[in-house]
Amino acid sequence: MRKSKFSSLIFSFIVFILLPFQVLAQVDKGQHADHFFFAVSAMVSPAKTLVHFAEFRDYLEEKLDIHVHLKQRRTYEGINNLLHEASVQMAFTCTGGYLAGRKDFGLEVLAVPVVKEKTSYQSYIITARDNPARSLEELQGQVFAFTDPLSLSGRIYPVATINTLGYTTDSFFKKTFYTESHDKSIEAVATGLADGAAVDSLIFDSLYALPDSFARQVRVIHKSKEFGMPPVVVTPGLDKESKRALLKVLLGMSNDPRGQVVLQHLEMDGFAIPPPELYRSAILLRKQLKE
Repeated sequence: MRKSKFSSLIFSFIVFILLPFQVLAQVDKGQHADHFFFAVSAMVSPAKTLVHFAEFRDYLEEKLDIHVHLKQRRTYEGINNLLHEASVQMAFTCTGGYLAGRKDFGLEVLAVPVVKEKTSYQSYIITARDNPARSLEELQGQVFAFTDPLSLSGRIYPVATINTLGYTTDSFFKKTFYTESHDKSIEAVATGLADGAAVDSLIFDSLYALPDSFARQVRVIHKSKEFGMPPVVVTPGLDKESKRALLKVLLGMSNDPRGQVVLQHLEMDGFAIPPPELYRSAILLRKQLKE
């Protein structure tokens, strides 16, 4: 077992009665009654994301006795488009993507992953080991990599921080670009394509546990405060019975032997119902953005 595999968490939850899963089809009458669609954003590169979530898809298919289809998009905006159009009923997305979707079309949180007994994570600012910078401020005038325009840890946090210093990203950095995934941002810094980057702490810590990872070739020079974990979200039109069915499966995974294996491969302890205040700090951060 890799060092990055996390310990299990005991948490309480409301017991829901699993109703027939065919009600999920009510969300989009254009889809077949025996098919369910969910999407995953590329927090890591698409090939790695597919490997991680293919087993989760199979688990859902078995538990719900319905055909389950996995869709991927390279950007969080692409995931939100699928949800807005009801082309998928559920998605794993980033915190920033959820907040944008909630504001734009009423996107709803279903559950939140529990990782290392926590439902929160951080933004890490990283640089190369030979870069003398010791803070985000000392990366001024250098090349910086963002992950995605909607990413809280990969863009919103560093941009908001720079804005509080009285700068825009264009005036602060020599150049910026998007990598579309956190592992690619780490690689960009390690290989010299970027002098610095902002990345998801969960992904960085997981990759750092691997002996040949690019994460071992960079340094963390700043850690943000804690923000609510990237959630599992559902389309606003999904009916209550369908939400109960999905939630029961997610919350029950940590007590099911096969579910525990799937969670272990996803490097999660389980899922929990998020408290109402979990995303308050992220909402306040977005309000600080001036660009």
